[in-house]
Amino acid sequence: MTVPGFDGTGHKIETMDLVVFTTVVRTGSLGAAATELRLSMPSVSARIAAMERKLGTTLFVRSARGSATTPAGERLNDYAQRCLDLLDEAAIAVATHETQRLVLAAPASLGDIVFPAALRAVAGRPIAVHCRVAHSGEVVGRLGDGTVHAGFVMPKVPLRAFRSEPISQSALVAVCRPDHPLAERRRVRIENLGRTGVVVYRWGRDAQELAASLEQPDRGLDAPIHTTGLPSTAIRLAVDAGFVAVIPRFVAARSIRDGETVLLPLRFGGWRVDVQFVYASATADRLGVRTLLDNLPAIRAAFDDD
Repeated sequence: MTVPGFDGTGHKIETMDLVVFTTVVRTGSLGAAATELRLSMPSVSARIAAMERKLGTTLFVRSARGSATTPAGERLNDYAQRCLDLLDEAAIAVATHETQRLVLAAPASLGDIVFPAALRAVAGRPIAVHCRVAHSGEVVGRLGDGTVHAGFVMPKVPLRAFRSEPISQSALVAVCRPDHPLAERRRVRIENLGRTGVVVYRWGRDAQELAASLEQPDRGLDAPIHTTGLPSTAIRLAVDAGFVAVIPRFVAARSIRDGETVLLPLRFGGWRVDVQFVYASATADRLGVRTLLDNLPAIRAAFDDD
């Protein structure tokens, strides 16, 4: 049986192939990639064509507007990025042999909280932390292939044989800027949101159900309901455009403290966002993972909304 990408002596795909491929994906065209990499256009085109022959599939659809990835190209891009990241980290690990590497991953919506907390936890230790942004499913996938040593995930994702520790169970809250018409109300009901724009943080599949529950027959075009994968975007819409933002309480805490937003007296029942620290059994004794486990109380405190 012939496996695409292999011959009798090893991989056919070279590191430079991956560099060229990922640059084309990022820039959107062969020409732009050639300019950035300081290669000739025929050289870039030849490498991509050779990769497609080796893998037995089409990676890009070319048009006058540029080069768009095919489904196969999208799948390859994730692996290509991981391979290049791992090579970079290997070079750093060799150069800094006195420290131990810790690759930590978390969704972008958690990064501002968990990464600083983790870096504080390892301060003074011979640990070099490499922070990676990935959604919860990717974090679990990278734990499985060994390119990540530990991470933070939300909401509940299949953890298979991985170990996990609870970090936060945060209720969803509604915030708006201080001069919003609802800000001075002592009591706010769901139906009161019908005349204002609402943006819901999309933390998982349940978020769409919550957004749908806010729909009302008399809601006009000037009062849309949006969803966003970044709670920081929801806060900005609240502050800059007068929306009501529905976000986890731990995200709202800072903007409330800074006076950018106020908390509305509105509850969303059992809706909440769970955060877990996950790691593989094989990395449990790694210095960086042990250090984070020992400092979980301090990391949990970073989610404190008091």
